[in-house]
Amino acid sequence: MKQRTVKLFLATPALAFVAFIAGCATTERAATAGADSTAKASPSLEPVTDVTEAGPAFRAAFATEPAEAKAGEPVTLSFTVKDAKGAPVRDLQVVHEKPMHLLVISSDLAEFYHLHPEPHPDGTYRVRHTFPSGGAYKLYADFTPPGGDQIVDQHNLMVAGDERPRTPLVEDKTQTKRADSLRVTMRPDKPLRAGNEVMLNFAIADAKTGKPATDLQPYLGALAHFVIISEDTTDFLHAHPMTRDEMSDMSGMQGHGDDHGSTPHSHDPAELKQKAQAQVSQSEVAAHTIFPRAGLYKVWAQFKRSGQVITVLYVVHVAGGENVRAEEKVGSSGANQPAPTDAIKVSVSSAGYTPSRIEVQKGKPIKLAFYRSDGENCG
Repeated sequence: MKQRTVKLFLATPALAFVAFIAGCATTERAATAGADSTAKASPSLEPVTDVTEAGPAFRAAFATEPAEAKAGEPVTLSFTVKDAKGAPVRDLQVVHEKPMHLLVISSDLAEFYHLHPEPHPDGTYRVRHTFPSGGAYKLYADFTPPGGDQIVDQHNLMVAGDERPRTPLVEDKTQTKRADSLRVTMRPDKPLRAGNEVMLNFAIADAKTGKPATDLQPYLGALAHFVIISEDTTDFLHAHPMTRDEMSDMSGMQGHGDDHGSTPHSHDPAELKQKAQAQVSQSEVAAHTIFPRAGLYKVWAQFKRSGQVITVLYVVHVAGGENVRAEEKVGSSGANQPAPTDAIKVSVSSAGYTPSRIEVQKGKPIKLAFYRSDGENCG
């Protein structure tokens, strides 16, 4: 086992420090305190550029205007993309019709907002939003630098004001859901297990007649969008429907088959348009993904019909991988015990510490919650 070290250095004098958890850590999944952040590499569907101890190649600095977000009052969510040297990055690639996609989720996964910050002359990307309640929220900024690979940057935000009661996350007993004019059935092609590839098949029908819905419309360049987030909000997956050719190519191929594959990639607008026109069927779509860990996940499936965006919700349970040992299963009960909403969760596994890099403000207290996710770990 390699010796583990903790390195501290001042990012800017008297302003902030960055802690790196090194040693056996091999991947970077960032957590944040307050409105500070760093780049996050999603485990399967959101590849990012390589991250080293020198810091991520690109990150999105986050701020709110006014500085304190309050429930019931409009607030501007502002992002400034910077490179490794801190220089602002402009002209982000337009992916699925937008330069930046912002997913805003409440800590209990009950609230979901798919927003799109727009570019401003000063180089920032901004969007106005009103939070209905106070409490903790997680923001996922999805963007692609010019000539670079896709990045998903995570941010934590505390909203002042009265908090609503938390909504418990409970596994669905049925995989057929009704939402507005649609009835959608999700059929995974195999049992959901951590670390295993799975195809999520969706059959879309009219809610009244039960007949296949053949009049779906493209939404942001695709016939559907799928967002998947773990109960503790650590893991974020973003998938889109696959074409016939991609589904055929999936046989025997690890990590291929959708435009958010497991290897770094770029997006071509013409290719995305062609993909949207070549779906398996307008009433049947499929998304390929890999759930990184065992536990509960929430799935948001978004479709567009008659000019209306319809969001269908699922809560699924993912079992431990087939190679999980008996003693590890016994010790994994904590996976169903969410970390405190105001804590940064650090998972310790054979792959290392997740996140391996944490940014915090100097002099500002933070709360850390550690979770041991397997029996062979460097913790």
